[in-house]
Amino acid sequence: MTSGEALAFGYRTVGDWPVPVVAFRDARRTASLRVMGEVGNSVPTSPRGRQVQQAWKVAVASEVKAARGDQPWDAGDEFAITLAFSFCPELHGGPRQKLDVENFVKPTIDALAAGLLCAPETDPASISHWNYDDSNFNTLLIHRLPDAERREGEGVAIFVSVKPAT
Repeated sequence: MTSGEALAFGYRTVGDWPVPVVAFRDARRTASLRVMGEVGNSVPTSPRGRQVQQAWKVAVASEVKAARGDQPWDAGDEFAITLAFSFCPELHGGPRQKLDVENFVKPTIDALAAGLLCAPETDPASISHWNYDDSNFNTLLIHRLPDAERREGEGVAIFVSVKPAT
């Protein structure tokens, strides 16, 4: 990894994807995981789109909660987050449809925050308001991976690096 004053940039393998990541050099903890499924758009335009978005948020929050351990992480810490998306074009209007990756970031970040910060007894499937405090998600790296050939290949690689707030 190359380093700046507090951050380092490099590559990690998440699942079988090589992913560029940003991380704190003095990270207290990290999490690395891959969530597979139809990635939900931030502005669903149909009932099916709303269902996809909700299912996506539940999947991400559930996987993140399982990866974080028994206790929620501290929302007061500083977070450096990498999201690397692979899309299956057939799920999003076909190969000629242009996808704006930023439209898929907000639902993923909302679900990531819920998974990291929710109480141990919270079932992500029961979350109706995805309003967990992500105000310290200060460093974000968003990357688009090559498109998936099949719907089973769609998903996101997530890398989270955390250090105490200064």
